[in-house]
Amino acid sequence: MSNAVKLQHGLQSHDEAVQLANEINRTEAALKQMKDELKAYVKEQGGVDTGEEVWDYFESVSWQFDSSSLKQVAREMAMEGIDPWSMLSITKTNINKLGWDEQRLSQLGTKKVTQRFTSRKN
Repeated sequence: MSNAVKLQHGLQSHDEAVQLANEINRTEAALKQMKDELKAYVKEQGGVDTGEEVWDYFESVSWQFDSSSLKQVAREMAMEGIDPWSMLSITKTNINKLGWDEQRLSQLGTKKVTQRFTSRKN
């Protein structure tokens, strides 16, 4: 490893990286506990305004359609000049339910791979 990389990243060894990863786990566990405590407070007492932001419960709205309603949505989009297939997509979970292999999927669509930095249990 070059000195520039060492200085830029700060970690000098695998052991230091393991220590840092463990500290991240401890910090995230503490953060979760703090958020749980604040959620309980807000649930009983209402939102908390810090002067810079407000911690509260905010609505998140989404819509679900059964298959006949979804067909109607697609029809109405088409009647309005909107290509429904450019707006509708199949979730990863539903693709997995199909049980199709990658070869079959690649004949129908384009695979998109992204990198996500996270941890996974051993």
